Order: sequence, then structure tokens, then C-alpha cells
Amino acid sequence: MIVKTLAFLAGVVALQFMPELPPWYSYPAVLVAVCCLSWRVAWLPALWVMGFFWAAFHAQMALRPLLDSALEGQTVLVEGTVVALPERASNKSLRFLFQADTLNAGNHWQDFDGRIRLSWYRTRQRPQLGDRWQLAVRLKRPHGYANPGGFDYERWLFQQRIRATGYVRKDERNRRLDGQSLSLVAGIRNNIATHYQAMGSTSPGLTLIRALTIGDRSAIDPGQWDILRATGTSHLVAISGLHISLVAGLVFGMMRRTWSRLGTLPEIIPASKAAAVLALLAALFYALLAGLSIPTRRALIMLGVAMMAVLAGRQSRPGHVLCLAVIAILLIDPLSVLSPGWWLSFWAVTLIVYITTGRYGREGLWRKWTWVHLVLAISLMPVLLVFFQQASLIAPLANVVAVPWVGLLVVPVSLIGALLLSISTTAGTLLLNLAAWLMETIWPYLEWLGGLDIAVLQQHQPLKWTLLPATVGILLLFAPRGIPGKWAGIVLLLPLFIAKPPLPAPGEAQVTLLDVGQGLSTVVRTRNHTLVYDAGPSYSPTFDTGQSVVVPFLHSQGVRQVDKLVVSHGDNDHIGGVASLLKHLPVNHLTAGVPEALQTRSATRCRRGDRWRWDGVEFSVMHPEGTGRREGNNASCVIRIEAGGGQRILLTGDIESASEQVLLRDLQEQLRAEVVIAPHHGSLTSSSRAFVGAVNPDYVLFPVGYRNRYHFPKQEVVGRYRAAGAEIYNTARHGAITLRLPADDRAIEIASWRCANPRFWQQPNNRFGWCDK
Repeated sequence: MIVKTLAFLAGVVALQFMPELPPWYSYPAVLVAVCCLSWRVAWLPALWVMGFFWAAFHAQMALRPLLDSALEGQTVLVEGTVVALPERASNKSLRFLFQADTLNAGNHWQDFDGRIRLSWYRTRQRPQLGDRWQLAVRLKRPHGYANPGGFDYERWLFQQRIRATGYVRKDERNRRLDGQSLSLVAGIRNNIATHYQAMGSTSPGLTLIRALTIGDRSAIDPGQWDILRATGTSHLVAISGLHISLVAGLVFGMMRRTWSRLGTLPEIIPASKAAAVLALLAALFYALLAGLSIPTRRALIMLGVAMMAVLAGRQSRPGHVLCLAVIAILLIDPLSVLSPGWWLSFWAVTLIVYITTGRYGREGLWRKWTWVHLVLAISLMPVLLVFFQQASLIAPLANVVAVPWVGLLVVPVSLIGALLLSISTTAGTLLLNLAAWLMETIWPYLEWLGGLDIAVLQQHQPLKWTLLPATVGILLLFAPRGIPGKWAGIVLLLPLFIAKPPLPAPGEAQVTLLDVGQGLSTVVRTRNHTLVYDAGPSYSPTFDTGQSVVVPFLHSQGVRQVDKLVVSHGDNDHIGGVASLLKHLPVNHLTAGVPEALQTRSATRCRRGDRWRWDGVEFSVMHPEGTGRREGNNASCVIRIEAGGGQRILLTGDIESASEQVLLRDLQEQLRAEVVIAPHHGSLTSSSRAFVGAVNPDYVLFPVGYRNRYHFPKQEVVGRYRAAGAEIYNTARHGAITLRLPADDRAIEIASWRCANPRFWQQPNNRFGWCDK
């Protein structure tokens, strides 16, 4: 059973690495695979084929409808239903999921049966779950940053079946329509959400029980998330296997005890079967209350398989039940394997089954409980390092206390309190405040643990080849007593931590222009040093590309400190992520074109003539000149980098034609470079003909945002570089762009993240031919 399940799973997973979906005419292969099931020798490849095409079919459905590219950025009308609780980012802005039924681009209404993720800024409107609205919106196809180590927003949108993102325009046609698709549970959720908002508290307790009851985590602030991640307790606020199982377990235990005392009823319906039905109904209601998110559905399916075994009256082995649960989830939603939570939850359950089934010992309950959490902390490390490049080292200390406290006290009290709101506001509020107090009682313990220097292991993304020996090592390390050579499991785990991404050779420079949208961030690495040039924009107090893009990239590459951070000038699209970078990584030296714009710490001024040499690579500051002070874009720090082989790259910031003229006047002979990051994102105010001619690059890189409002890079500027013979790259299409400037006379190597890692859900993708060179 295990091998067959793994074969089907392997087929599902293989589909997720495809650059394009298989054509429809290849689907008859499934019929061949079904016929092959009658031959035992062909079971595994047949199941692989079936898993592959089953996932492909679901992917085809998930990619529909496709928003017409001509409608991107245009104001259109949509009608549909709010299908999730709106998340209020501030008093006057919110974000919500909208199931659109129809769309009107100005001429007529047409079907558009797809989910849209909308933001509504500066509004006093209060749309609720189940409301039908007509909205004037501007939409774009799913698109996100594409960088090594970073969160794949585009993949997440695809997995969530979100077919467009956008925002609501201020328009008199925005109106609530008659009729609601409001269920009883949705009404209860609305009532609870309204009550939480009326309570108006941002205490750790209330924000966390809000997540525990209705699945709304929007009120959890970044500081709380830092503590939850550092202590390995983020799962406590994600309503999935743990909470669903706890609720079902409590109901099952109480119901079986009660039912067994109801006279002759147990003779008609066994207590265990009656308890299984009610436990499953309780879990279903909790899942609906939490919004029936993908992790919640996954947990509900797993529980359903287990309860069906009880109802069938069969003594099933835990491993067999787990395999059935995996197959059930893959049949219902094969795209769930795109979620890190899928791998974390199933690997955790697999390990619990592995270390508990068929093992008998005299250890006490507390010792067994502690041992389970220690095993999970070690065993989940490979998965956590792959997806997040960090793992909590003190997770067992946190979870051994927090899991029973939250699961047995906080969750029942908060759920009863939330449900009582519909009957008695006073009683419900009292219990919610009690649940908040219980959460706040344990919060100082988590804060103390999260503040320890040893709390988090932060390292590079493990090399792919290390994952298989690490998995074997974990299974061997925690094998039953009596298995010889268990110590070898530690040896098999070591490559996960020791094997590191290759470093640049002496005299070689690796330059990565990160995809930070309409902004700039470049990372330059030599053999033993790292320079970061700008850190991208900040979009809100809780989101900037320093934290979401630059830091994850550096962690994925194994960078533990930044030797020099250069902030070209003071505009938000270059300086916005600096504070987060300084918070998460030590920076040895900070220099800036406009030091006054940095309020976090002292910085030296970037001046022409500054030079340094790292590992055989030369760095030279070419602008601004030492006399006088420039402002704005023309204060940008311009740096030339020359590798040992003589190839150069020019980092130009946002200089405009005035600064270009100064460089042409004073340093024209030194401007020649094989690679240039286009000044000011390809604006018409920069990249003058004379400057392009003096640089004469082989490659030009444009750091631009997808469908940015400035329409950068300007086609006239692109034409100038093309006329000079340069190959064109831009981050909106190519994602992160990495170059290797060699230490000898070899050619420059260039690769883009999207072209090297194409996926069928990406927009645009290689079907448009822009990756072909």
C-alpha cells in the first residue's frame, strides 16, 4: 500500500515541475495505465501515469478562466460574491476574495467564473461574507516576484484558484446587490468577526483566538509572527490537523462515555460508532467556521478516513489509514502538494505513526509526549530548511507546553465563547476574554523562548541531493530499538547542513539583480564577501522587499553577513527595504548617496574615487563627484565592478541625463562595461544616446515592475540599447537575473530565474518565446 501510494504521489508531484501542461491528445495514456493495472509488474508506472494526468486535469481546470491580457489595467465591472471574511488592513482599507460570475469590459456582460483577490483602499464600505456586489475594478493576471529563496506568490495564487488580482476603483457604480449566498455558518462567522472588530483590541490573546476560531489571521502583527516562527508554534494559529483532531478527539471521548450510559442504545448503535459520527460532524462544523481553507479541508479528509475505519468496525493499521488519507486528498485536490503545509503535516503524521506504532515501553505519558516533540523538531528540519531556510531549535520546549495548553484550554473555551455570541453576547464575550487571558498567560513563556539567541537555526537552502540521505537518516535514527547502526542516521543527516551552495571562484563576481517589482536591489558576491546595492521598496509598515525578497535570497545562498550595503539614494523604491535588511542580517559597512535619508544608523557618503578590492574583484565608485552635493536621482551612487577576467558591470541607480553628462565629461573612457543595469529603470530621463554609446554593453538589465504605472522600460530606451547590440533582460519577465563575471577570459554566464525554472502556471511563460535566445 505504501509503495503504491508513493507511486501515485510521485506522478502528482512530477506534474508540478512541468513548464507546460500535457496536450489533451496525450490523455488516452490514462486508459493504457488503467489497463496495465491488471499486470502486477506494471502497477507502479501505471499509478505514476494516473497521478500525473489526474493532477494535469485539475491544473487545466484551475487555470480557467484566463483574464484577457487586453483587459489588464482597464477599469471593468464585475458582479459576484464575497467568499471569504474581508481582512481589514487599516480603518479605511481592506482585502477580500471575490467570486466573480460575470464581467463587463464596457460593451456587454460576459461569463467570468473565477476567483479574484481584491483590495479596496480608503473605503468606509463594509462588505461581508456572502454579500453580492457590483464593483468597478482594475485587474491583472496572477503575477509575483520570482527569486531564489523567496515566497512564490504566483504559485500560491494558482493553488488557491485565484485567477486575477486587483483593486476596487472609486466609482459610483460600486453597489451591493440584492440577494445573498449566506449559509448559517457564514452568518455565524460574520457575527463573530463583527464582534471581534467591536472589541477593538490588538492584544496577543484576542488576535490569536480570532485566528483560532474563524481562521482570520490578519490581525496578527509581525512581532507576534516572529515569536511564533522562532518557537516553532506557527501551527497553533493555523487551523489544520492539530486543532481539527483535538476538537474531534474531545467530542469523540465525551460522546463515547455518554452514549455507553444510555441504556439500550449502545446495543443498537455501538458507542464508538455514534461517537465517530458526532466527532466528524463537530470537526466539519469547526472547519466550516474556520472558512474551510485548504489546510482545514486536508485535515478534515484525514479525519474522515480515520472515522470511516471506526464506522466500518475494522481494525486498520495506522499506516494503512494514512495511505488512504493521502490518496483521498490527492484525488480531491492534487494541487495541494504545492503547499509547504502539505509536506509538513504529512511528514509529521508519518513520523508520529512511525515512532509509535508497534512499540511498547514503560515510559510515562510525559516522557512519551516530550519524546514525540523532540523527534518532530529534528525530523521536520529538512522540510523547514527547504521551504523557509530556518528551523526552530527550541520548538520542543515551546510545543510540549503550548500544544496541550492551547488545544485543551484555549481552543475549547474560545470556540464555545464564539458560538455563544449568537445566543448571549455577554456570555460569549466573557468566554472570549477568558480565552484571551489564557493565551496571554502562556505568551510570555513563548516570548522568552523566542528571544533566546539559539532559538532559530538559519542556514542556506539544502542542496537537492542531500534530501534523500537526510530522509533515510531520520528513519534510521528513530527506528525501533534493536536495529543496528542507528548512529549512521546522524552521518546521513550531516550533508543537509554541511554541503553548501558553490562559492564564486577567486577573481570571479556573481551578480544577481533581484526581482523586487518597481524598485532595485542587486547582490554582488565574491569568494568571501557580499555587497548589497539597494533593498527595494516598502509598501506598508508590515511589508517590504527587504524582508520578503532580499533577506530570503541571502539566507538561501548561505550568506550570514553583508560586508557592505550601498544605498544609491533616498527614494522609497531603493531604500524601503533597508531597515528590514539591517534588522535580520549584520552589516559591516553602510554607505549611501544620501546618508541623511537613512534614519536607522550612521552611514558614510558615497564619493567618486572610493575603491576596494575583494578576492581579486575591483570595486570603484564613479559618482557622485566629491565637490558639491547632488539631490534626488542624480545623487545616486554609481559603482563599477571589474572581475579578474576584465569584464565589467555598471550599477547606476537612478541617475538621469545630468549625471550622465558629468560621467561622460570626466570618466568617459572608464564607462565601457559588458553589463549595465539601466539607469532609472529605463526612463526617458536617462540612458541618453551618448551614455549608451560610451557604455556599449553586451547586456542591459532593466529592474522594473510588472505592468508598472510608468510603463518602464520605455521603448525608445530599449531601442537605443538594441541598436548598440545589447541583449535585453527585465525583471518583470525574467525574474531574478544572475550573471557570473569570470576570473579569466571566458564568456559571461547569464541566467534568469523564470527561464531556468519555468512552471506551467506562470504568466507570462515560455509559450510566448521570450526565454528563447
